[in-house]
Amino acid sequence: MEEKLERRYAFLKNKYNELLLPTFFMVMSEKVCAVIDVIIIGFLLGSVQLSVVNLASPMTYITGIFYILFGQGGSLLALRAQSQLKHEKVNYYFTLSILGIVLVTIIYILFIFLFIDQILMFFNTPHEIFKLSKEYLLMLMFFYPLNCYILVVSFFIRADGFPKMPFYAVLIANILNIILDIVFLKGFHMGIAYTALASVLGYLVGAIYISTYFFKKNGTFRLVSLAKFKIKEILLSIKEIIINTPEVIGKIFFALKMSILTYLCSTYLGVAGLLAFLVYDNSESFVYIFLSGIMKTMSPIVTVLHKEMDYEAVKYIISRSVRHVLSISFPISVLLFIYPEILLKLFNVVNPYHAEVISLAIRITAFSLVGRCMSYLLANYAQAIEYNKISSIITFLEEFIFAVGGALILTRIIGGIGIWVSILIAECVPVLVYIIYTLHMKRNYKDKLHRLFMLQDSKLITWSYNRSDRGKIYKYLDEESNETLLAIEDELNDDAVVLSNSINDICNDIFENNPNLEEIYITIRLIDDELRVAFTTEGTMYNPFSNDDLMKSKNIEELSKLNCKFEFDEILGFNKSYIVFNSENR
Repeated sequence: MEEKLERRYAFLKNKYNELLLPTFFMVMSEKVCAVIDVIIIGFLLGSVQLSVVNLASPMTYITGIFYILFGQGGSLLALRAQSQLKHEKVNYYFTLSILGIVLVTIIYILFIFLFIDQILMFFNTPHEIFKLSKEYLLMLMFFYPLNCYILVVSFFIRADGFPKMPFYAVLIANILNIILDIVFLKGFHMGIAYTALASVLGYLVGAIYISTYFFKKNGTFRLVSLAKFKIKEILLSIKEIIINTPEVIGKIFFALKMSILTYLCSTYLGVAGLLAFLVYDNSESFVYIFLSGIMKTMSPIVTVLHKEMDYEAVKYIISRSVRHVLSISFPISVLLFIYPEILLKLFNVVNPYHAEVISLAIRITAFSLVGRCMSYLLANYAQAIEYNKISSIITFLEEFIFAVGGALILTRIIGGIGIWVSILIAECVPVLVYIIYTLHMKRNYKDKLHRLFMLQDSKLITWSYNRSDRGKIYKYLDEESNETLLAIEDELNDDAVVLSNSINDICNDIFENNPNLEEIYITIRLIDDELRVAFTTEGTMYNPFSNDDLMKSKNIEELSKLNCKFEFDEILGFNKSYIVFNSENR
């Protein structure tokens, strides 16, 4: 039993690491380069002009609504359709997501162009930086559609087993951005608006690179003809994406929060407040690099495993993700609390009053990083397992009730310091709400971890076939799985022997046609009227059911007489071969 568990989780661990490292590097290249971009501006133009960058931040965060909706929402629905073998629906969601992000971001930049003065007045922009802010935002707005396009395509590409492409796209975009920053500012002595132009040009090249995915012969996702789109179906699909992407609500509240906090910083603390908020926001980037990589790795894996009702595997992935987040966020929080001066030097803050405001802000909000990481991870996890209610509750509390409501109330009572206190409360309390909610509402689940992660018992039978010793099968059966085995034997009766022999033949065929493959992982589950046997392998794509010799073999021909279906698909870079029985057809 223990050996089987190690092998199974080693299989999941390999997939987790395979997706994590490129995703982590992609986010790192994006965020680190963004921070470097800000640092370059601070050193070449002075820290005061960084407040101009901060005033544009709310407009940037609004675009998060768009790319999460069409990127994460569209890709998760595509993955669910893929796990149900609905191939036309998969490509429909993919095409809808690409078209949706292009159209929405074009409308967005038209809005910025028409109402630029009103936007800056809404943020109570200080007079001394109003003109610079306008020039910067009018140039930066062309960056938004390019960034959103890259991120939306990235969600699908990672899910398709090409995690390095998004990393290279973002890396290329940001390296060009930094190079052009130095050229424009140091070489040609241009103003801050040209740092926005550098971002636009860098991300244009990144967008061109990531578009090469459409020409990959082995890519799963394909664009479909516009003739297949009907207005009613588009509206229903967008509604479905919104319903299944509660994080969109979070992004809306987050953009609203950032807008209101930017306004309060400008109103109560002026340029010093805007600069403090920018330093706080960028300090989060050091943790967000890891958080986002973990979150974007965990979400698609959990989505597929949960859909397959392999809850033990889901628990393994989310537990691993939580450990990683805590081991990274807590030490960084301690460091920033003790030495906020690190950030003052990093962003070239020399004004004593500015330094005082920033140091206080960083010390108060330091430990909010841990809460923010955990609340984000848990909200995304809840979404992945289709517990949208608790995901929305966490997001609503964090991004609106405590952050916005708390800041508006506390600034009236204690002034500008209330902004930082409200951030600390908003990031930490929702995690406690999640823990209390899950442990209280899921009392019937078998242990605290299952209750905390809202997981039922995995009623699966799982096997692992090893090439080096095909006569040895590693099998794990818990109490519930034994009940499942009895139900399957009762369902198949004498046909159970045919299924067992067929499984052996299929595994041998897979090994013979994949010389580098070491293990095949098999799950059998009986849900309602459907019995499904799944063969999961890594490596080169191979469909055993396309082999005529196998399909004409004695055991498989006998199995075919039982009115079963043979299916094959590739999900998350795994080869998935299925034998599906429906009792209504038997």
